[in-house]
Amino acid sequence: MSSVKKQLEFLNKISYNTKKAQIFVNSEKVTGLKLLFQWQNHDGHMGARKFWHEYLPTLQYYNPALKIDLLRLKNDKRDVEVPCKIEILGRESKILDTINMQYKKDNEIMDDLLLKLDHEVVPQDQLVKV
Repeated sequence: MSSVKKQLEFLNKISYNTKKAQIFVNSEKVTGLKLLFQWQNHDGHMGARKFWHEYLPTLQYYNPALKIDLLRLKNDKRDVEVPCKIEILGRESKILDTINMQYKKDNEIMDDLLLKLDHEVVPQDQLVKV
């Protein structure tokens, strides 16, 4: 497969193929998202990592002003628990809501986020396909 074809497939994955994340977030209410989870995939953090890879690029593509902070902590101590959460931020970085991502699959995390965010689905005629 040529590199151009791979790039087109990657761009389409972000802009066209990841349907659940094709939303416009109400920027009057929500100004950012803050994700916190551990570097390693154990203890229920795999879904958070997959969510980050699968859904956040599309969410960022259709909401370029939405600030997304990602904090992945390296945890070498098995007895120390690292939170696995998304904080939905409003004006002045005020936390509007929190979603626990631990032991959830990536699509479940996206479903929870859609329930908490004030948003509208991107109309079909505004979707970008290359």
